[in-house]
Amino acid sequence: MMKSLLSCFACVLVAVLTTTNVQADLVAGWDFQTTANGGTATAASPNTPKQYTANFGSGAMFLNGLNGSSDWFVPASGSTNTELNAFGGTALNAGPGFSTTTSGAASLAIVNQTANSKNIVFRFSMAGFQDLDVSYATQRTSTGFTTQSWSYSTDGVAWTNHDAFSTIASAFEVKTLSRITALNGAADAYLRLTVTGASAAAGNNRLDNIQFNASAVPEPTSILLASTVALGGAFYRFRRKR
Repeated sequence: MMKSLLSCFACVLVAVLTTTNVQADLVAGWDFQTTANGGTATAASPNTPKQYTANFGSGAMFLNGLNGSSDWFVPASGSTNTELNAFGGTALNAGPGFSTTTSGAASLAIVNQTANSKNIVFRFSMAGFQDLDVSYATQRTSTGFTTQSWSYSTDGVAWTNHDAFSTIASAFEVKTLSRITALNGAADAYLRLTVTGASAAAGNNRLDNIQFNASAVPEPTSILLASTVALGGAFYRFRRKR
């Protein structure tokens, strides 16, 4: 009886561990428009910000030389030679509460062949979270950046290459990175987007509705309680069969 009971407990525990907290939570999100939660809205050059607080969740996006990012150029006036701008956006990949307004300064535009090999860095926390999923909407003009490469870090210094997209459509589409587990539980987590392949000053990519989703790590007490309840039911059924 004891052997059967232990075997039953093992099966129940595995089932609990693999089904607990499968619902993903939005860790950080950028729609470049919503400011109600303290997030940063984008604007046309020369007023395009070079740092963006997440519009949803918690995190920040850097294009100003901080946290390992490149310092993107924005002129003091006008838009000549700018590397950052704001154009119309999309409703694709918009999460709950995200703005679906697509006109005006609705997406961030990264511009100009002078920005080839420059990068954008996102800093956020994965404390209490695991299994990071990243998705975003993007498009390119005919002379815009042809490759978007992603890497991750836990210190903003040492980077590990992760994914690269070398086919970017001329109309908005959604890109999804393969799941990142190396940042599980990291108090400081970083993602870096590097762009290459632009061939003209007006060439650009647009970025919109960026989502970082992850699953909350189950509390040990929750797992124990769920396992105990499930085991109690299994034990009761076992006794009835006896």
